[in-house]
Amino acid sequence: MSEAVNLFLELAAISSPPGEEDAVAAVVVRYLRGLGLEPEEDGFGNVYVRLEPTADGTPLFFCAHLDTVPPSGELRPVIEDGVIRNAGGTILGGDNKAAVVQMLEGARHVLAGSLPHAGIELLFTRQEEIGLYGAAAFDHTRLRARLGFVYDQEGAIGTVILGAPFAQGLEIAFHGQAAHAGMAPEEGRSAIQAAAKAIADFRLGRVDEVTTANVGIIRGGTAGNIVPDSCSFVAEARSHDEGKLGDLVQEMLDSCAFAASETECELQSELRKSYRGYRFAKSDDVIRLAAAALTTCGQEVRYALSGGAADANVFNERGLACVNLTSGVHDFHSPNERIAVEDLEAMVDVTVALVEAARE
Repeated sequence: MSEAVNLFLELAAISSPPGEEDAVAAVVVRYLRGLGLEPEEDGFGNVYVRLEPTADGTPLFFCAHLDTVPPSGELRPVIEDGVIRNAGGTILGGDNKAAVVQMLEGARHVLAGSLPHAGIELLFTRQEEIGLYGAAAFDHTRLRARLGFVYDQEGAIGTVILGAPFAQGLEIAFHGQAAHAGMAPEEGRSAIQAAAKAIADFRLGRVDEVTTANVGIIRGGTAGNIVPDSCSFVAEARSHDEGKLGDLVQEMLDSCAFAASETECELQSELRKSYRGYRFAKSDDVIRLAAAALTTCGQEVRYALSGGAADANVFNERGLACVNLTSGVHDFHSPNERIAVEDLEAMVDVTVALVEAARE
């Protein structure tokens, strides 16, 4: 098996949910030191390393995250008919360990082949899956490169993500009055009823072609015969149009206020987890660079918008130009998550091609 496959199988067998990335980070650090590099870990635990330039051109940074969504079973990666899957009945962890391998192996190829380059920086972040926390904690001023890439979009190799949505999280809590539901229901004020009224008024799912909304968590009540005095839920809205996002969030807050009034409950609302979207044009340098590298590697170039966020959102918000590319992994976050061996290795070639295109 190739170096890329061996490394991926090693990483995929390690559980690394958000906040528990130490073992994966240790493998990455070991690998980088084996290349003669000197990686550093910042205060958050992100791993960073720089390859000094050996030629003129445009320096690049590459970023992948070390965490995965929490696995619900055994991690037992296997190769079946040229495809890597997890035989343990849970995620494979290709999101985002495939990208980790593709970037590490790309750097190894550059060094092993003494390929001239304009500077390469590698960043491996933590706790991406729960809110891009590692990227947000990283001091981006350490990056000399102004152009970068993450490989954090599922699907066949060749898709260049031109834009990602703006997003806003909401934490809503209703407070009512507890009472015995059978003996004195009129003395109670149901917080669950208030939450239900609010949620029933929300426009959820795909609101329009660029906007979505969801209620993902709800908690409340203590017993079936007690009028519940508290109920809370977590919701979010996303849109590629920042104005539409703001209007939808306000609409959701207004629905909550109305529901609280109708049920005589108190309302607490807090805007939480959020990130800014971005949008590139096909003529932007970083997009043209991606297209050129993919074409050089014989990949069909496609353009799309993403419905989710990645570390690229953080870097773009901070003034860098960072593009998300597909890595060849399919069915993120599911027991069917998989990547073909040839795709794992093909993105190593794309990484090298990006470096070479930036030099030219």
